[in-house]
Amino acid sequence: MTRSSLQASPRPFLFIFGKPSMTRRSSLVDALRVATASLAIAMLVAPARTLSAQAASSTFIKGDRLASVGVMTGGDYDGTGVGAMVEWGVASLTSKVQLGLGGFVGVQRNSDGIGSVKVSTTVLPLMATGNLHFALPDQPKLDLYAGASLGFIRASGDVSGVSGGSSSSTDTAVGIQGGARYIVASKLSVVGQVGLGDLPLIFAGVSFKF
Repeated sequence: MTRSSLQASPRPFLFIFGKPSMTRRSSLVDALRVATASLAIAMLVAPARTLSAQAASSTFIKGDRLASVGVMTGGDYDGTGVGAMVEWGVASLTSKVQLGLGGFVGVQRNSDGIGSVKVSTTVLPLMATGNLHFALPDQPKLDLYAGASLGFIRASGDVSGVSGGSSSSTDTAVGIQGGARYIVASKLSVVGQVGLGDLPLIFAGVSFKF
């Protein structure tokens, strides 16, 4: 469109949302309508996304403190036992990834034998843990985590029978873990964890925020 044609039209258009004037600018009006509608939708959706992100991150965030107790079994050392974990939320790496540091302690016992020979073992792991917690916007009650553990493990054994005796040792312990917590109340959740290395293969119990 030339400059003279613009000057010949005293009113380019009368309305943005109403009936346009008799000009050839209907495409511009349509574009304005689409832009305005898109802006309105964005203004409505943005708060919903913010609330969703806040709900997702509420499962475990910086400043949270968790204590977990449960039963454990399997791993490098056979047998079953009980264990406890504590964890503090120390940093928000992103809006959906939180860093937690803590510790794990437990006792695991096993007894086996052949004939008159009986072997009993007791394992006591004491480890520092670090986990990354991942928030899922579509599952605000679910806390997925994975990490690594480092510490010490004391193993002792007693043999009774033909050549009875006992022995014990303390070694460096290393493991990796992954698990999930599901919130069932404001400060209560159930937890399940799988471990490799010097950690129990299975840990299952409950977690409390304190």
